[in-house]
Amino acid sequence: PGQGGRSALKARAQTGRGPGKPRVVVRMAGTADAEFIRSLSRKAFQPYGPYEEMLPAWFLAGIGLVFVGVLRKRSAGFAMLERCGGEGVSPRISEVLAIAVEPWARNQGVGDRLMEEIIRRADMFQVDKLVLHTAVDNLAGQAVFRKHGFVPCGIEKEFYPEGQDALMMQRAMARMPIRP
Repeated sequence: PGQGGRSALKARAQTGRGPGKPRVVVRMAGTADAEFIRSLSRKAFQPYGPYEEMLPAWFLAGIGLVFVGVLRKRSAGFAMLERCGGEGVSPRISEVLAIAVEPWARNQGVGDRLMEEIIRRADMFQVDKLVLHTAVDNLAGQAVFRKHGFVPCGIEKEFYPEGQDALMMQRAMARMPIRP
């Protein structure tokens, strides 16, 4: 057994942490998080347009579900999932509108935990496909998205308000057939 044996391995698998990695907690954002979303949006998305104004406005308007990743008792990142259309809409497609991690918290599992929560919630809402857009030069983000099952599916020319192109990526959700 050594290092805690099977029970330690099971605990690490449940928390998504390996040895030495701090635990990332993901929670629903509240209105008090609007300034954090604004501040991080400015840091992460400033070259692409006025996202420090748009994303908090979308959040406060209820356009999407917003999750905050907390690391060492500090807000470390956020992700926004567009609300899916009504039950009659088919296929059910939802978009990851934004995901950002504070520079001090990168490479510590925050982005992974936020993506896991987005995927879990999309599955709960019976989404068939997730889509997202990311800057064509955002190689680190693209690597995280690929790790979570997203594949490139096209380039959107002049997608961002400042005119940059975006890589569109998608992820098919595994749906269990409903038995009669």
